[in-house]
Amino acid sequence: MYQYIKRLSRFDSPSVNEWVIYFIGFIIIQLPAIFNFYHNDGAQNAYTLFAQSLLHGNLTLPSMNSYADMISFNNSYYLPYPPLPSVILLPFVAIMGASNVNTVAIATLMACISLYLIFKILLKLQIKQTYFPWVIAAVFFGTGYWYALFISHHVYAFAHITSFLFQLLIINEVLGKRRWWLVGVYIGCSFLTRQFTLFYFFFALGYMIYLHQIGMEKLESKKFVSLLASVAFFIGIYLAYNYARFGNPFDTGYRHILFIGILQERVSEYGVFNIKYFLFNFYSFLIKGFNIQFTGNDYLSIKDMDPWGTSLLSASPFLIASVKANWPRVLKLTTWITILLILAGQLLYHNNGFNQVNTYRFCLDFLPLLLLLMARGIKYIPEWLFKGMVVYAVLLNIISFSIHSVYQ
Repeated sequence: MYQYIKRLSRFDSPSVNEWVIYFIGFIIIQLPAIFNFYHNDGAQNAYTLFAQSLLHGNLTLPSMNSYADMISFNNSYYLPYPPLPSVILLPFVAIMGASNVNTVAIATLMACISLYLIFKILLKLQIKQTYFPWVIAAVFFGTGYWYALFISHHVYAFAHITSFLFQLLIINEVLGKRRWWLVGVYIGCSFLTRQFTLFYFFFALGYMIYLHQIGMEKLESKKFVSLLASVAFFIGIYLAYNYARFGNPFDTGYRHILFIGILQERVSEYGVFNIKYFLFNFYSFLIKGFNIQFTGNDYLSIKDMDPWGTSLLSASPFLIASVKANWPRVLKLTTWITILLILAGQLLYHNNGFNQVNTYRFCLDFLPLLLLLMARGIKYIPEWLFKGMVVYAVLLNIISFSIHSVYQ
């Protein structure tokens, strides 16, 4: 029995039955969030409501009193985010009704698929087997992914979980069968969930160039065209979607969002994107530390976790292994270019991911690429150091979630 548990914990060639054990264990960990769905106003999730509208042939949301971060345009409400998550929810809404669809449960199922994909990616990268459980624990419990999964009753968190899955599908396909038209479909689906992930196109193109350089595949125009055409198709869908809502294909609707509080002040003064936001966002992304909010006259009573989050390196320090990645030059270069292009847009955005706990949640738009580089760099840092950083990150998440749950 001990040997079996040990092999199970190492993800050593798991069978179908063993994958069922992994998935059940993962779902059990997520049960509190699944059960808490309706206590967090999950029945008013805009993605499920928009799926219901689509079933009735409408692009508008039903009139409500509790909308936040929604678009108001010509006396109608609209979803500000790209529509693919609602399309995914369509069959569930059609069968169960919008108010009965538990998006946290569906996000958990997507997370199970992501778990399997990360395992497949690690195999393709030929990562040392003993690192498998540590990398998997780092991804799901030592990053902002865990927080997004917990709060996937919110539209933006559900979008992150959906996009993360498609990002892994992109990487798995590029490292595997390399059906470039399908890579383009996955990029397009991620784009219709989180727009900046469109830049995964450059990661795919870089791998195409690399394969040509080492003589594994010719750089044929039909492969590039198939990749480009698939991506362009989804861009066309988004442009048509915008035109149908606002009469302008390039109007995403973000300027019509009903902002509140500090975000309203920022956008009113500087707009949705502005260089003025760079310093604050860069600090949030790379430097900002773990922060518990204290209050009271003696400043000794805990109020909550800092809703502006924690920087990537402070919350998930094991990601520093990504800079040690041992990968061919063109692959490292195009992977980092893709990450930096996504990050560049985020650093000019009016919001750093607020409201968030112990994460810079926008990093989920490029985290799979960082994890790819991290996996290639693990063996170049001390094993005890990497494992220690993973344990630290997981404990930090547990502490922050506990505080947020008690004091929220």
